[in-house]
Amino acid sequence: MRRHIAIVAALGLVLTFFSADAWSKTPSKKKKKKKVNIVKVIDKKVFVKALLKLAEDERLPIASSTLVEKGRGVDYYAVDKMLDENPETFWAEGAKGWGKNEWVAFHLPEGSTHIEISPGAGTGEQFKNFNRPKELYLDVYAVKLKRDDDDAYKATFNWKGRTGFKFKDRAKILRKKIKVKLPELVSAQRTMYVGVLIIRSVYKGQFDDTSISMFRVTTVWGED
Repeated sequence: MRRHIAIVAALGLVLTFFSADAWSKTPSKKKKKKKVNIVKVIDKKVFVKALLKLAEDERLPIASSTLVEKGRGVDYYAVDKMLDENPETFWAEGAKGWGKNEWVAFHLPEGSTHIEISPGAGTGEQFKNFNRPKELYLDVYAVKLKRDDDDAYKATFNWKGRTGFKFKDRAKILRKKIKVKLPELVSAQRTMYVGVLIIRSVYKGQFDDTSISMFRVTTVWGED
């Protein structure tokens, strides 16, 4: 009986030793480093320039390109036409081709919940003259802005997520909830959220330029 007890005790010590040894060799979980200054889809250098322009005046969106026609002023299709609440004015991109990956960057206020977009060139006969977005991406970035020794801003940013927009081919406002939550930003540095609308596919029009007539950021409380 005593011999049996001694064997059991010895086995217990061996198991305890190996368990402790295995525990000590268990790799510790390392915290994943946040990926910063990573841009989705669009060119990084151009995006940084847009962020610096927004830092100077966050009220005006920055477009990757704008259509300029002979006989019309350079601002006729400017990006601010999306914000003027006039359904018959619009922004039209001016890149070669139908505008794949052309974009608009804008300030997203903290707490914003929804984006409203009306595709195409207004609501009248001109609607189908221009390309209309079929699909857009909305990418959201958290941006930190710090002044250097020359009092110029330097930007660092973190991609937060994406919301997709799919449109029917009609002049009707589409409202979509932003999939990224935008809580209050607390930092000693200047911080802001930046949204980037990116054209991914279109309905073809007579002219090979894609247009958006209305764009609005809203906050809806208590809606899932």
